[in-house]
Amino acid sequence: MRILKIFLAIAVAIQMFLGCQLFESNKVTQQEIKSASKWSEKDQEPSFTDCDGFDQTIDKKNCFESMISNSIMDYIYENPWESSQYIDEEIVLYLHIDKEGYFSLQDIERSKVIADAIPNIDESLEIAVSQIPQAQPAIKSNVGVFVATTLKLPIMISAQ
Repeated sequence: MRILKIFLAIAVAIQMFLGCQLFESNKVTQQEIKSASKWSEKDQEPSFTDCDGFDQTIDKKNCFESMISNSIMDYIYENPWESSQYIDEEIVLYLHIDKEGYFSLQDIERSKVIADAIPNIDESLEIAVSQIPQAQPAIKSNVGVFVATTLKLPIMISAQ
């Protein structure tokens, strides 16, 4: 019996020694991380549940963009801007969608002309973006997790 215990102890020690390879770390280069992080066709863009009925990716994307634009436009129609001068320019909104699907205004590209003509435009757009309904966040398919995304939304401003 004592020989069996010694043999068993040696077998366990050998197994543990050989099993240490499981704890070795593999180095992953920055390039491999960047490559794996790039957006691919398999990844899922953010969406709204109202857009789930569309089969084609382009139709889902158009639905998503339309819901965002309509939400912002609804706010602007309910809270119209007043301009002290003629304007016919484009602004660009950078919208951040977090891992839970909530929108926030990350940045606004606009000219000084628009900022001077519509002094409250930044605050107004901040509120408009905060009222966009919660979306289904983007999904990075190679790791199966929700990810934050940023969208670029051009808006044409015309005032007479």
